[in-house]
Amino acid sequence: MMTNEPSPEPHDEPGRTALQLSSVDLNLVVPLQMLLEERSVSRAADRMFMSQPALSAALSRLRRHFGDELLVRSGNKYVLSPLGTELLETVTQASGALTRVFSAQADFRPEESSREFRLVCSDYVSVVFGAALSRTLSAAAPNVMLRMDHVQDAIVDNAPDSLREIDGLILPHGYLEHLEFIDLFTDRWRCLVDASTAMSPLTVAELGARPWATTYSGRTAIVAATRALHLLGVYPQMQVTTRSFLTLPDVVAGTDRVAFVPESLVERFEQRRDVVAIDCPIAIPGIKQAFWWSPSHAQDAGHRWLRSKVADVAASLEQMPPTSTPSHD
Repeated sequence: MMTNEPSPEPHDEPGRTALQLSSVDLNLVVPLQMLLEERSVSRAADRMFMSQPALSAALSRLRRHFGDELLVRSGNKYVLSPLGTELLETVTQASGALTRVFSAQADFRPEESSREFRLVCSDYVSVVFGAALSRTLSAAAPNVMLRMDHVQDAIVDNAPDSLREIDGLILPHGYLEHLEFIDLFTDRWRCLVDASTAMSPLTVAELGARPWATTYSGRTAIVAATRALHLLGVYPQMQVTTRSFLTLPDVVAGTDRVAFVPESLVERFEQRRDVVAIDCPIAIPGIKQAFWWSPSHAQDAGHRWLRSKVADVAASLEQMPPTSTPSHD
């Protein structure tokens, strides 16, 4: 029998999505994330404080759900299947979104909260700023967790969308636009060299002739510093690239390499006798670190509290005396 009932409109889609989610055991989201990250049932079980048999059972259920092995034996270890590789980023984002959904509160009570805040920054910022922030958060909210992940190019390239999945990105000005931010601290670049090569001042000619060690390789590279060299027609040979500022002394020591290093890290290298931080022979724009966040977090009570603590720590750092006397480049 013919009817004149209209076809379902697009606004029915959320209802269908809810029906699909109702058939999924959301308790499997975290086991899926841990298994894909660790590529090992035993390590994932340790992280979750679960027994291996219980997590093995969860893996069996996940394999049935996806119709895929997810973890595939390769020699004496497991590797991700193509689908497992595809799911890794998705499930990490989903886990973070679920955490924010179920930890949301109309009123944030820091003394009672066990919320996890996830920040993304360089290892240098985690040392200079993150350590102070962790102490401030612990004093005000003993059960709150702070997770600091290293900057990845994809997070910067895909902003502002990627910032919805994290609580904040700490990055210098010059990479992001049209986002809210809190200025944290300013810094300047020094040149890190082997102690045996620091007997005479570093010249502009040497900057171009000597090999370099640098941090990162994508949009998060030291754009301002390297641009200053390029403006002088200096295009140094990047011999070593690392994701960590803290490894720079080790890849510079015993070589004729040069590396840009933030001045606030210099005091952490001063006990070493094999490397020395010296003034750059050219004027290089300084570093102005800021805390950036997604507009989707603006009204979140917990995030507002976090931002207030970030601002407090930034204010305390601004009041501290500089670690060394600025040069007059």
